[in-house]
Amino acid sequence: MSLQEKYQTLLDLANQNGTSYELSESEGVLHIKGSAPSDAAKQQIWDEYNRIDPDYRAGDLMLDISVGGASGGGEHTYTVQSGDNLSKIAGKYGTTWQAIFEANRDQISNPDLIQPGQELKIPNA
Repeated sequence: MSLQEKYQTLLDLANQNGTSYELSESEGVLHIKGSAPSDAAKQQIWDEYNRIDPDYRAGDLMLDISVGGASGGGEHTYTVQSGDNLSKIAGKYGTTWQAIFEANRDQISNPDLIQPGQELKIPNA
């Protein structure tokens, strides 16, 4: 099993909760450096790491996750999926549906009518 396969659930979680990251592998160690949209999202990733390697003894993962964009960009983007609503999206990013609605007034006239495939700006909490 490759290291990426071993930590795939962690990577999947990062993708789901809006964490952006870069991967590299050297000398038997997987390096994940990224930026989580909120403290809650960062904690989810650490909780998954703890589930995979409860005593942090494997020594095969370097996890460096900060909160918010180090570049100071102030927002992420999110592609609306079937079944999403602004409250559900806001929960993933630790913000409010109102903040997402305000950031996307140029493309959303009714907060209850978002469409799969829309690219929404997600402001930092």
